[in-house]
Amino acid sequence: MTKRIKLIGSAIGNCGRLNGCESSPYQISNSLANTEGILLDSDVVAYSGGSHDVLAQREFFIKVAHRAERAITKGVFPIFIGGDHSCAIGSWSGIAYNLQKQDKELALIWIDAHMDAHRPETSETGNLHGMPVAHLLGHGHRELTSILTAMPKLKPENIVYFGIRSFEKPEEDFLQSLGVKIYYQHMLNNETFEAEFLSEFERLAKLTNGNVGISLDLDGLDPIEIAAVGTPVDDGIGSGVFFDAMSKINVNDLIAFEIAEYNPSLDKDHKSMHYMLQLLKLLVSRIRYNAE
Repeated sequence: MTKRIKLIGSAIGNCGRLNGCESSPYQISNSLANTEGILLDSDVVAYSGGSHDVLAQREFFIKVAHRAERAITKGVFPIFIGGDHSCAIGSWSGIAYNLQKQDKELALIWIDAHMDAHRPETSETGNLHGMPVAHLLGHGHRELTSILTAMPKLKPENIVYFGIRSFEKPEEDFLQSLGVKIYYQHMLNNETFEAEFLSEFERLAKLTNGNVGISLDLDGLDPIEIAAVGTPVDDGIGSGVFFDAMSKINVNDLIAFEIAEYNPSLDKDHKSMHYMLQLLKLLVSRIRYNAE
């Protein structure tokens, strides 16, 4: 029996450094169908508010969260496509709300060059794509920490970072005060990443009874290989290394998957798009047929 999959797009791009990410869900969905022959039920929510309009952002994230929650309720596997990484507020709020109604918890592996853990009072730019983790942990604009429910969407012990190599001290201090586990990129190499990643995935799966999400910011990967991001940072995770690790996770324990920060306007050689299509093709095949 095959599992149904739904692509939920967050067409939001003005909460980051550069516009352009907002077209990503449309382009990825079309390319999956036209290039790879993969037809997925797709639902893209478009953001039309200002870059610092918290009330418009709240309305947008509620729409995304409702779609995520409905998908899980129906037994459909959600693939979230951003958008800048603020999209994670909507995506994982919906998943967490569904689990909390069942007295379950969400775990999240966050692949990123950045911590995305600023709060409004510590962010110099006020750009929301630098704050989603803080909001999911329950810290930040009340309008955005209370998407679908006032409860925090994540417990600090249920999130693990990989690939971190660019951050500000207030973010690091905040996360360390909560006891969040962080694998800085300097702690890893292409030989050790897979083992640590798979070990943490398994640990979180046991902790939450198989409710692990993965949020991939493309800038977590090495920009020499994946260049179409607005905030590239040198010496990231090898794209092939991450692909191989994703081929080995137990998909029974994966509740949802997210890709963020792809900017088509920066993808001059189309290598970033090609990589995402291959990654999604792998994931779709494994989810549909429960191949391990």
